[in-house]
Amino acid sequence: MRKFKLYLSEGPTTWGNNEKGVFHELLTGYHLNGRKHIKDPKGRPGETAKQAHDRLHKQAMAHGGKKLVDACHAKAKAAAEDIRKQVGNVKHVHWTSKAGDVERVTGVKVANQKDDASDIIVSDHTGKHHGISLKVSDKTAKVPASSLGQKSSGRKTVTLSTGHKEKITNKHPELKGKNKDARKQWASENPEKHAEIKRMNQKALGDVAKKHARELNARIRLGGKHVDHVINHLRDVMGAKKAPMQQAGHNYIKHTTYQNKSGIHHHTSNPGGDHEHIFNQIKANPKSLKVSHTAGGTVNFHLNGKRFASQSHKFDSQSDPLSTMKTAGRIA
Repeated sequence: MRKFKLYLSEGPTTWGNNEKGVFHELLTGYHLNGRKHIKDPKGRPGETAKQAHDRLHKQAMAHGGKKLVDACHAKAKAAAEDIRKQVGNVKHVHWTSKAGDVERVTGVKVANQKDDASDIIVSDHTGKHHGISLKVSDKTAKVPASSLGQKSSGRKTVTLSTGHKEKITNKHPELKGKNKDARKQWASENPEKHAEIKRMNQKALGDVAKKHARELNARIRLGGKHVDHVINHLRDVMGAKKAPMQQAGHNYIKHTTYQNKSGIHHHTSNPGGDHEHIFNQIKANPKSLKVSHTAGGTVNFHLNGKRFASQSHKFDSQSDPLSTMKTAGRIA
């Protein structure tokens, strides 16, 4: 989903994970759709799939030239071929990475984007919809399982984040009222002050992880509905739950494409079924679950002593002195 994918206008040569991920969505849909730009859900606001493709193609060319664009196409084409084997006949392909898109295409209501991370929806000739959350990596299949907001980081995170920004502006009042671009300019002109802020950021991430782990362990000890809360949180972290469209008779998968020395590879998972054994074990014996933290801002989840998932607290940008805290989940 486009949790972190809105920061795409930092310059014509910007090319990070966000850009790479969105380009992969658009190109995978393009190859699934017979080398035609994918459809935009009716009534979808903002940038169209073609406009986004053209913008990102230009950024990719500026950053890495034709070699980078060709590599992106190669992974997307391979992903499309792999998905086609699983889906069968493809009738329509829609770009569905914005809130409300799933309902626009399928008619199935989705409360929020945590419930359905479909980047594209493939519709077959039987009328069945296949929501697909797409991930792409240059080296490994181990990519983030979820991108979460501050409210998924414990009860104290929003307060801690706000307090952290106040500490920075109290120490450097000249940052008050500046927009992101102006703050980045200030950082480049004041490297020592910016380095100090980065050290403050690192400490803040460690504090958030510590307090978050403490809250989760306390809930585990309390048992009952508190354990249910932790399990629901883990489902968000791992992206491990059935999407509303599955409950309506459609399909939903996560599809990861990665490349190593032996070529391009794919991994498909069913978020609504692959990890139920973990949650069943926790329900049967809550004390089998332990939560730890690192000074770097990561919360680790262990079942019977073995780590199975983690949640990394981080800032959107290291170049922005007043960046916002975010968090992402991974499956070990």
